[in-house]
Amino acid sequence: MSRRTAPLWALSLVVAIVAGVPKVTFAYSLLPLVTEEAQTLPADVVEATLGMNYFHNLRYPPFTPPGVITSETLMSLPMAAFRLGVGGWAEFQASYEMLYLHQRAVNGATNNQYGGGDARIFTKLWFMRERDLWPALGMRFGTKLPNATRSSGLGTDDTDFAAAGLASKTLGPLTAHMNLGILLLGNSGPTVGNSFKAGGQDDLFTYAIGVVSKPLGAPAEEAITVRLLGEIAGQAASHFNNDLSDIRCGLQMQRGHGTFYVGVSAGLVSASADVGVNAGFTYAFDPIKLFAAD
Repeated sequence: MSRRTAPLWALSLVVAIVAGVPKVTFAYSLLPLVTEEAQTLPADVVEATLGMNYFHNLRYPPFTPPGVITSETLMSLPMAAFRLGVGGWAEFQASYEMLYLHQRAVNGATNNQYGGGDARIFTKLWFMRERDLWPALGMRFGTKLPNATRSSGLGTDDTDFAAAGLASKTLGPLTAHMNLGILLLGNSGPTVGNSFKAGGQDDLFTYAIGVVSKPLGAPAEEAITVRLLGEIAGQAASHFNNDLSDIRCGLQMQRGHGTFYVGVSAGLVSASADVGVNAGFTYAFDPIKLFAAD
């Protein structure tokens, strides 16, 4: 099986497996946005996602000095993730990706790699429901595990930690979400070039502000509904040129508990990708009802 057809085959398999899963009530994912909503999934509900990400001229991995790489293509192919609602107020999140990287350096050397990326494990807590004047409030925190190797250029081979406060508020036909937090990047030294030495983690401020429309379309059970999404998100205050800022717009098409999503982004600072594309499929189900079904 070729690398090009493998993600499509896997996506078809996921769709086939979950097609008969009993229907449940769930809080929809905000993919392709990186913004998180404050509300968590209901207890025992799982959201499984299979997707891909493409970035052109993203300065990757972190701690790559400016001006060393003249062109770069980075793809998550595929990216797999799942979320599990716990107790109606907590959510466990995990993701993993296979990465394709093509880099061209200023001296003409190239780096072509395809291999395992990093695993990410997060917990989200829902503190307060939305009220008349108050938004829903929550918190998300977790870590990136250093699975990708630094020698290949697919990662930093170091552990990162992130935490953010979450707020969500309905404003007429739109729902606004705001995430503000910190990101601590472990610094094992530069993966490319020799502009700085190892040591001294990079402490960044992170932000994401997203807006999502209400479902557009007929509310009938088997009808396809559409949501429009947009955000501005990034990280700032880096001491190692790791600042990022992107604007992204996206589309969700939902039928039942399956959602196809696609998004396009543009970088606002030099380290961000010139253009990014995200696409994938998410399905929500209750595993207890699934395995209890006759």
